Amino acid sequence: MRATGVVAALFRRDRLTAQVAVGVVGALCVAAVVFGVGMASAKYQISDVGAWLSSNRNGLVVHANGMAGKVDGKVKVPTMMHGHQIKIVQDGSTILIVDQQTGVVSRIDPAQLSVVKSTGTYAAAGLQVVAEAGAAYTIDAARGTVQRIDPVGLTPDGAATTLTPPLGQGAIDARGTLWVPVPATGEVVPFQAGGPAAPVKVGKPGDHLAITIAAGVPVITDSTAATALVLEPSGRRLTLALPSTVTGAGQGGVLFPATTEGQLVPLLAKRTGSLVLLDTGSGRHSTVSLRVADHRYGPPQILGSKVYIPDQTTGSLVVYDSATNSFQPQIVVNGRPGELEVFVSGGLLWANDPNGERALVLNPGGAVMEISKYERNVPGGPRSPLPTRVAGPGGGDPAPALPAVPTAPSVRRPPVGAPTPPSNLRTSGGDGFMTVEFQPSTGGTPLGYVLKDVPGGMTVTPRQLPPSGSPSFRVQGGQCGREYVFRVAVRYRDRAHRLAEVPSVRSAPVMPCVPPGAPTDVRAVATSGGAQVTWTAPPGGGSAPTAYRVGWTGPTSGSRAGLTGTSVTLGEIGKNGSYTFTVTSSNGAGAGRQAQASANLTGPAQRYPTRHNQNSKAYIRPTPDGTSPDIGSVTGNGVMVTVHCQKRGAFYDRGLGAGFRGDLYDYVEYGEVRGYMIGYLLTTPRDPWTEFAGLPLWQCA
Repeated sequence: MRATGVVAALFRRDRLTAQVAVGVVGALCVAAVVFGVGMASAKYQISDVGAWLSSNRNGLVVHANGMAGKVDGKVKVPTMMHGHQIKIVQDGSTILIVDQQTGVVSRIDPAQLSVVKSTGTYAAAGLQVVAEAGAAYTIDAARGTVQRIDPVGLTPDGAATTLTPPLGQGAIDARGTLWVPVPATGEVVPFQAGGPAAPVKVGKPGDHLAITIAAGVPVITDSTAATALVLEPSGRRLTLALPSTVTGAGQGGVLFPATTEGQLVPLLAKRTGSLVLLDTGSGRHSTVSLRVADHRYGPPQILGSKVYIPDQTTGSLVVYDSATNSFQPQIVVNGRPGELEVFVSGGLLWANDPNGERALVLNPGGAVMEISKYERNVPGGPRSPLPTRVAGPGGGDPAPALPAVPTAPSVRRPPVGAPTPPSNLRTSGGDGFMTVEFQPSTGGTPLGYVLKDVPGGMTVTPRQLPPSGSPSFRVQGGQCGREYVFRVAVRYRDRAHRLAEVPSVRSAPVMPCVPPGAPTDVRAVATSGGAQVTWTAPPGGGSAPTAYRVGWTGPTSGSRAGLTGTSVTLGEIGKNGSYTFTVTSSNGAGAGRQAQASANLTGPAQRYPTRHNQNSKAYIRPTPDGTSPDIGSVTGNGVMVTVHCQKRGAFYDRGLGAGFRGDLYDYVEYGEVRGYMIGYLLTTPRDPWTEFAGLPLWQCA
């Protein structure tokens, strides 16, 4: 088969999701197709399976039925927005339009097909407005301000928050949490119920950060460090190493979709020509090297097994089919340079020319329907003549089909009669192995294929591929954390009947490992040396870990990284209380999911003799002070007393100098009595008695 099990698995889940989504709404859509969509009473009925599309040339936004490919509603935008670029924010019945030049925000009532509210309160060029799960925010990236708003009244909801500008593109996850990248600090800041929560560290200050919501879960990509961080609803994190070609793309050189309906996220590094397909569920990815012309591209979108890359120089969609590892003929949207709006919604892909008549809608199988946004006799909007059509592909007439995209950087033309070089080299890593797939050569008479640039000590299976069959090599061996690059050569007989080869271009870099799984059986106990944490190495399903990180929260918080065994004693923990421990395994491919356990820790008791007591009594009191009625006493010096922990209490001055005043007390046990004794009366390890002794003696809760 053409796709290995790893790559095929990456797409199986997304394809099923899209097909189910379309199937569920199919019955509703059939009715819309058969009977049409019109006006009922004073309200309009528009398709549930549809999307709002901008039509800037005639000052409209239109609603299109995704299954019928027909416009079923129009809304005239405010006059002040005419001729401006607008962005449509759509979340269920919340439909907002944002003027990108002025920052004016307006709301559409889909039942009345009209703009019912506009505000310039947040006016700023390039203003971001995000809405999802009933929450809505404005983000002024230049000023660094984040403001929650009422999505109906468009009024501020609470106080604004100022972060370090400039900010990245924000996004809201399935639980209504807004995530805002702050590249200046290398963090993303979550907002819940309008207010900021604790920032999440992603990379170093100044790193290029971007966020995608994949199946409702935030995925933050640091293209400077070539890593991706998946923040799961459970609080677990998955950190993934991406190919170094992502790092080489530079600022703005890596394109990401704002959202994906499934767990697959496509990333396009324009300068290096790497298309990375990241599965945020398994933590695995595959990379294909392709030639991207010096064009202006939009963020790639994924639907079913296909990735669609908007080419805004040619006005078309570049189509990569992961199931066959091949590029299909480009799909023309308008056939001319200009902005393209491309997104996935409701299990369909939408491609819109915001300044022209044409829009397209594609189903998961790749079938294309054209939408004419200038249709007359549509509910809402004026009954005005259509705009004058521009001659050629930009005027709404069907544009000519474009050929398939060349799929490899330019190479030397093969000799006459020789096969073409193998193309579309796609690499993916596994547990101790790497897979290299390719598209076979055409022309000539190939004798077979061999894998080139294989370092010594590695094993390639098969050693040579026949001219037909599954075009895939498996490379066993290599070092986790090190990237490898390969070529595939086709063998043939030249005119002199000598054995000759035509090599491909170099593949994308790949590592022979994947992130490890989560450790198991995490436990923690209190010892005289601190908290001892133990765990079991991850089971199968990932590569072996090379290091562990232990983090803890509770009366004290912290972390310890670079651990190589399956246990650690944390001397940083020496206070009684309830703790939560997380253990994360990692290797060169990234950090796997965390294992977590909670424990209520109480340090072991220690024994110390009394002092400064002479023949008098050392009193034991129920509370940490020097005045409450005693509940017991110890007479004389050198008497061994059990000390459970130390605690600060009321300040006490014995009147005998600096060594006899302070606020530290020992919680002791003597006979059947338990209570507090003034600290200077016991020979604990640290003097003066105003300081905690430290381990092995723990602090009280």
